[in-house]
Amino acid sequence: MVLGWLAILVMVPLQVPRPFAAEEAVRELHATDRAIRQAESEGLERLANELARSGDVEGARAARARMPLHEDPDGPTRFVAMPGVVPPRRAAPPTPAGMRIDEILTRSASAFLDLARRAAKADPPRYALSDSCLRAVLDRQPDQPEARRLLGFVPYQGGWARPFDIEQFREGYIDHPVFGWVRADWKPNLERGELPSPPVRGQVRWLSVKEADQLREGWDPPWQIPTEHFLILSNVPLAEVITFGRRLEAFHDLFMAIMADVQGDLSPLARRFRDPKAVGESAGKRHTVYYFSSREVYLARLSAKYNREMLELSLGFYDPPKSSNGRNPAYFFRDPGGQLPITANLYHEVSHQLLFESAGSNRYTQNVGNYWVFEGLGTYFETTEPQADGSILVGGRVGRRMEEAIRSLVDRRRVIPLDIFVNYDESGFAHRDQDIYLRYQEAMALTVFLMQGRDRLYREGFLDYVRDAYRGRLRARTGRKLPERLGTSYETLEAELLAFLRKERGTEAPKPAEAPRSAPSRSIRTVPGS
Repeated sequence: MVLGWLAILVMVPLQVPRPFAAEEAVRELHATDRAIRQAESEGLERLANELARSGDVEGARAARARMPLHEDPDGPTRFVAMPGVVPPRRAAPPTPAGMRIDEILTRSASAFLDLARRAAKADPPRYALSDSCLRAVLDRQPDQPEARRLLGFVPYQGGWARPFDIEQFREGYIDHPVFGWVRADWKPNLERGELPSPPVRGQVRWLSVKEADQLREGWDPPWQIPTEHFLILSNVPLAEVITFGRRLEAFHDLFMAIMADVQGDLSPLARRFRDPKAVGESAGKRHTVYYFSSREVYLARLSAKYNREMLELSLGFYDPPKSSNGRNPAYFFRDPGGQLPITANLYHEVSHQLLFESAGSNRYTQNVGNYWVFEGLGTYFETTEPQADGSILVGGRVGRRMEEAIRSLVDRRRVIPLDIFVNYDESGFAHRDQDIYLRYQEAMALTVFLMQGRDRLYREGFLDYVRDAYRGRLRARTGRKLPERLGTSYETLEAELLAFLRKERGTEAPKPAEAPRSAPSRSIRTVPGS
């Protein structure tokens, strides 16, 4: 479709292309993605039936095991973060059934790699789809070299690794299962339950875990844990900091994949597509994160720099840098039994941090209205849920805030009309009046719907809108409005949103109850720039 359109444009240079041809090209790319998956699934099903009829029960089971699980078309996205080191594969002896399964998977992998390249060359490029296709390639052919390169890996000891991990090994570090990257000669002490004291004149004493953690409680100094993309400073127990850091890195992988089109040509994947010799990621500053042991420490440490009243109303805090290449810390505190799980706070604020520190210059204050999208994204990423099998779900109708959104929008019928809602500017959206909770709830519900609803129908158009909102292109007379990008109306979107939320309720009829409004209490959410 794209090549045909370009050919016509070259032959008739004065002809104006049809409106929104880019959207049609995107639909074709996604249709190709679905066709590849369907053809593969049908091929595996036919093979499984044939093997079963011939008496090869194990072969039939293996073929069906490669078929994708059924997913709710309105449900969350399943994501698998990629490990930094992939050891050499130990292939089992081939069987006739296994060879036929591999033939089907190899055809799919080749088609996905071709589609990844097409998506990256589209106008505008669709790097999120390209990323998804490259991961699909490696799911079928783990050693496909170009897919590995494009996703940031280099060959290492017969397998694959990210350059960061290789450099850690070269500097004499190991990735300890509990304590993360540590010097190899620390392992005997760690196995005896000992941790290092803060160094004094270069000397380290080995202490019990309890003693070492207690020395960090006063923040003199805190634990300082560098990961590939983050520097974490914390006074919580070290093992907990390491778990915190691993969640951050998995979330970084998720965020960069989903938001690749908002970053556009600034994404690491885009750079590797532009330069066939590029590997890994460009060296850059880490994102700094402070993780305090309690709300009291959080307030004490930050009150000298930030408004205390604002801090007391926050669950976490991130203030975007003023320059395009700046970095500012994100701040969190342990809040057992708090309004939202610690991980929800983490994913919300770090999503702000990654957006504002990886997508180039932001000019969102130049928009007219359209502020909701930033808190919509933050609350969308609150839905991130690590699973027992190592995968991550994002975009589900889950969590305390979503429960309240369904109660407000469906049960109490308190929907703010979308044509009004999208026109709130930052001060209007974040104003601490009786409806601040409702605005956050509606932002979350609408974002989850636009990212997940109707089998991801609106995701591409919505992310285009996010990109323009970030760059301040939504002004009084410039910038296409949200309905134009999605090919529908505010009224239709509102009806579809409510149907999406009622599906979670398991009913198509709203409850008539109207609950009384109450003034907001502590902790709703930090907002960029507040």
